[in-house]
Parts: sequence; C-alpha cells; structure tokens
Amino acid sequence: MQTFDVNKVKDGKYWSDNPQSTRYFFSPNGYGLKAGEGYYQNVWIMVNSFAVGITDVFSIGAGIVPLFLFAGSPTPVWFTPKFSIPISKDKVNLGGGALLGTVLGEGNTGFGILYGITTLGSRDNNITAGLGYGYAGGDWAKSPMINLNGMSRIWARGYLISENYFIQTVGSTQVILSFGGRWIIKDAGLAFGLVLPVIDTGSLFAIPWLGITIPFGNK
Repeated sequence: MQTFDVNKVKDGKYWSDNPQSTRYFFSPNGYGLKAGEGYYQNVWIMVNSFAVGITDVFSIGAGIVPLFLFAGSPTPVWFTPKFSIPISKDKVNLGGGALLGTVLGEGNTGFGILYGITTLGSRDNNITAGLGYGYAGGDWAKSPMINLNGMSRIWARGYLISENYFIQTVGSTQVILSFGGRWIIKDAGLAFGLVLPVIDTGSLFAIPWLGITIPFGNK
C-alpha cells in the first residue's frame, strides 16, 4: 500500500520530494542522502554519475565521461565521498568531501578538489557557501575556490537554481555563473539552465545545461 503524506499537500497540490535535494546543477550542498537512498544523473548524454547513501551521514558516488567509446579515447572518471552533518533540522547543515578523479589512458592526470560547505535553509529552499582547494597533475591550488549556490521551490514541480564559482588564479579571479531551474517529472528531475563564464576580455557567452536525475533505493 502506498503511503500519502498530507503535510506535503499545499493549495490542493501534492509537493513531492526534491529528487536531487543534495545538489544544485553539479555542486553539492550540506544535505545528504539517507542510507540506501541514491540517484543517477545524466548531463548531455555523455556525463554520467551516481551516488548512494552508505549511512545517513555518509555517501559515495562515482562518475564517468565514456570517451573510450570513441576509438578508445582517454576517459575521465571520478569518485565523490561526502559527509553531511545536520546541525539544526531544516535550518543548518554542514558538509565536507572530495572529488577524486583521473583520466584513464593518460599518465599524470589526477585531478580533484577537497571542500567544506555550509547550507542554510530547508531541502526545498536554501543557500550554500563552500570553500575548496583543487589539484591537478600532482599540484595543489595556492588559493581556494569559493562556491555560492541557491535553490528555491517556486511551485509544486518547479525550482529555481543558481550555482556560482569564484576561482583565484595568478593575478585574477575567474568567475563562472549559472542560472536555471529543475522541473519534477513524476519522480525524476529535469535540470536546465545557462552557464556563464565571465572572461577578463569582457566577452560573455552562455553554455546550455541540460540534465536528468533519477532517484532509486529507499525514500
């Protein structure tokens, strides 16, 4: 028998759970997957990832861009362990973890980031500030990357999302902004938006983002 939570009915409409409440477009927030809960995410067909909750405070994920399908080209793969610590229910959550990756088929191609994040708000409406140190080819970044994100549920099946990066480089700060939304289709979430790299030359261009998230496991 399927259960029905009357607390999720607003103005006569059922507000289902956010199928990817632990992430924005790509960046994580302080909320975590529960034990046995998971999701699969696909972005533009080629970028594939999944994550599953091992406990209520620890999850593990992995991803791949299967370029080996094209004449055995070098293939990026990565793992994403993450801890999530609730401080105040639906108000404050802390998180920390890593993205640990390499490119199969090429040497000395390790890459990744170690990060810490603070999320204020509920799973439906929140803001997140994060700080991380990246590495590539055996060298660590000398300055941290700052990550500022937000999510707001505007109707039963729709969210607004913004995910933004501020990356310190030698003599300048590189900025990547993104704006868009997530539309819930049954249990899945369709994310769409524009990624806007801010370049020193003053030129501006937009990269479209399109991805789908499918939850699985316990709820």
